[in-house]
Amino acid sequence: MKTTKFLAMMVAIVLITAWSHMVFAEEKSITLPVGTKAERLGPGHFKFKLPDGQTVEVKGYSKRSGATAMIGDTGIFDRSGKPIASGKQGSLKGGPKPTEDKHLKISKGYIQIDDDITWLPATITFQVVEMKSKQGLKGLSPQPDPPGKR
Repeated sequence: MKTTKFLAMMVAIVLITAWSHMVFAEEKSITLPVGTKAERLGPGHFKFKLPDGQTVEVKGYSKRSGATAMIGDTGIFDRSGKPIASGKQGSLKGGPKPTEDKHLKISKGYIQIDDDITWLPATITFQVVEMKSKQGLKGLSPQPDPPGKR
């Protein structure tokens, strides 16, 4: 009887520990500024080339309501292609749709993902799995920064 209680307690501790890592995982965000280019690599798999040379690759993209889309995995790479950060369970939120007058002044103020228009600057928020180095992280900010407010 004591062995059963002990095993049940150990299983509960393991489950609570695993759950707490998911709940308290660090969230980061990166902004896709105006001038970002999108490249489709496959179904739900995209690569965003930022004007500063960094690359953001997302897998598992699926459009949701409004300007928000869900993404599975996120990878951020520096100019030389070395990984900076990777994450999972993210979202991509497009910027506000510009007015007609403002739109005329913006060149490439949007990116097209599948058949959807995402207005820039857009924000990708994700749970961090791994940070490779501190180099190149100036574009990342810990939440709860409001997206686009830095």
